[in-house]
Amino acid sequence: MENWTPIVGEETEQLLEYLKLDEVSTKILLKETKSILALCGSPKQQTNSETGLVFGYVQSGKTMSFTTLTALAKDNDYQIIIVIAGISTNLLDQSTKRLEKDLRLNERFDRKWLGVKKNPTNTSTDRDDISTVLKEWKNPTFPEDERRTVLITVMKNPRHLQNLIDVLQRLDLREVPTLIIDDEGDQASLNTKAMRNAMRGLTEEELSEQDLSTIYRRIIELKEILPHHTFIQYTATPQANLFINILDRLSPNFIKLLTPGDAYTGGSTFFIDNHTLVRPIPIEDIATDEEPLETPPQSLIYAMQLFFLGVAAGKIKKDTNNRSMMIHPSRLQLDQRLYFDWANSIKERFVTTLQMEDDEFDKLELIKEFEKAYQDLKRTVQDLPSFENLLGNKLKTDRLEHAISSTKIEEVNSRQGKTPLINWKDHYAYILVGGQSLDRGFTVEGLTVTYMPRPIGVGTVDTIQQRARFFGYKRKYLGYCRIYLDEPTINAYRHYVEHEEDLRKSLTENNLANRHLNDWEREAVLERAYQLARKNVFSNEFERFDLSNEWFRISAPHDLDNIIDNNRKVTQSFITSIQHLLQEDNGHAKRTDEQKHSVCKISVRRAFDDYLMKLKFTRDSDSEGFTALKSVILRYLEAYPNSEATIFLMKKGQIRERQLTKKDEIQQLFQGKNPRTGEIIYPGDSEIKEFANLTIQIHNLNLINRDTGEVFENVYTIAVWIPESMNKSIIRLGKQIN
Repeated sequence: MENWTPIVGEETEQLLEYLKLDEVSTKILLKETKSILALCGSPKQQTNSETGLVFGYVQSGKTMSFTTLTALAKDNDYQIIIVIAGISTNLLDQSTKRLEKDLRLNERFDRKWLGVKKNPTNTSTDRDDISTVLKEWKNPTFPEDERRTVLITVMKNPRHLQNLIDVLQRLDLREVPTLIIDDEGDQASLNTKAMRNAMRGLTEEELSEQDLSTIYRRIIELKEILPHHTFIQYTATPQANLFINILDRLSPNFIKLLTPGDAYTGGSTFFIDNHTLVRPIPIEDIATDEEPLETPPQSLIYAMQLFFLGVAAGKIKKDTNNRSMMIHPSRLQLDQRLYFDWANSIKERFVTTLQMEDDEFDKLELIKEFEKAYQDLKRTVQDLPSFENLLGNKLKTDRLEHAISSTKIEEVNSRQGKTPLINWKDHYAYILVGGQSLDRGFTVEGLTVTYMPRPIGVGTVDTIQQRARFFGYKRKYLGYCRIYLDEPTINAYRHYVEHEEDLRKSLTENNLANRHLNDWEREAVLERAYQLARKNVFSNEFERFDLSNEWFRISAPHDLDNIIDNNRKVTQSFITSIQHLLQEDNGHAKRTDEQKHSVCKISVRRAFDDYLMKLKFTRDSDSEGFTALKSVILRYLEAYPNSEATIFLMKKGQIRERQLTKKDEIQQLFQGKNPRTGEIIYPGDSEIKEFANLTIQIHNLNLINRDTGEVFENVYTIAVWIPESMNKSIIRLGKQIN
């Protein structure tokens, strides 16, 4: 790929001025956008075909990033920019309006853009409009400052993508730099037939049209008709994109990680730093098939009281931004309708009761409930107005009543034919009730309270994360935020935080090392209870390593002579370097020489760098496990750099004999307990460890194959004890499914 440096022109400068970000955020946005475009093909090249991935946190500003990328691409003579914007009409409309708003397309008259062309069709009007613009670029006499850029938004839908292909393939696209932005690039774009193809033994080169899912096929066709293009996948959940087969035509060649601004609040903010903002929904408040709820759950009523107090506080402070609450009960529209009705009935009861005379019992009891919620808010909001002030003036309750009555409750689903778009300017406060429509890509302005009794389902981490609409730029009103989830979902988000941060750190280190993305080890921390993404997009198996309070052993350290020789030299050099530290670990007086060892303590860092990293093992089962072991230790070192390891030199480095099985593996590395009953003289090799420390046993062996009589002499191998404190569950990309 040709190295080139994008210029920042008038289009980008005007966009940044319009966005009105603080100076630091502006610099970060511009720097990262330039680095993304620099990885795309230079517009001066005749041809280009790149696929990249942009990874940002949920609700962290990915739309702003690709809008800025759009402006910068125009400044650098990209002639066509295509935004594949969501799988639904409302998401397409949301992205289209955002582009029109930020690029000020409906307010300016300089005619720098042909757009937005939304879902273009193969009509003479759409085709001729685009053709005219491309001819302007090809005409050397046409004024450069009057050349327009075609901006297209298209739904991620087979019919609309095919219409776009039909339009473009009738145009002269030679030397036409094109940028394709796939918003939510992990959703629907990838080949959902990948697993089935692998099970049939098909390679990427052997796939026919019937072996490609429809949207994936359309995207490939779109890429193929554009001689000069870069395809950029934007997502907050890149697991599927990163772990598909690297030979897949949508496997990214490069990745860029977006940096959120200081006001961003994500997984760590809620589930690590401010866990008091996250509230478990009591079991009795969660409906099941066996025990459906007959009345609104008490936790929902309380959550709405917290929200309405926040609305009243915002009105007192003349807050001009929105306040919203999200209720996300289920994917089923019947459940959503039930909660919608409950939310309306709760709102109506609050208003009606607050309109009663001050001495009415029901009103006094309701005010007590609100006061309890107020005390809850007061613990996290420093400048919260007094409770009396939130209620109203001179003991009247009109202020809270008005805050409640003016709140708009919307059902956000397609039950009535089309998912409604929220016009955030119409009302200050909203309560949105929905399911999948409130998942991926849907922006909820000013979200403070989330009530989500929905379970995690099959436990795919990308789906779990995409439901986190409660992340975002909330630092200035964080104290008003509350998140209501069931206990398993709370645990899932805690595990996701660890997984996401590990993934980002690993990718960052790969970039800093200037390594190609194909060289990145496809592995990450992930608890066994969860999957990376839906299985049908993966053509490879996954390996799981969960080393906790157990030994890792090498089964075939004798596979190759050069490996035996390498490990012998590495081990002998390491033993020499620690010889002065080794002490006798003889144990019971009746132990035999076979049962007497040497021991010392050194830093884990030294054991890792000077020994483990230099060993080599070639058998697949050993190599894969050893790689995972090193990953676990390295991650532990990053958190605890000064930790200690215990080294045992078994039989003080003298040779022991071991038999090989018919599979040519060590039959039994560890010597057993002696005696089996009565007084224990030797507890067995498996007990030669420091329980709470990383322990490395070094064994020097003669390996004997009884069937062939072959003997492998002076073979060094290791056994490593991983204490529970060091454990990380690792998922790694494995072999092709067959």
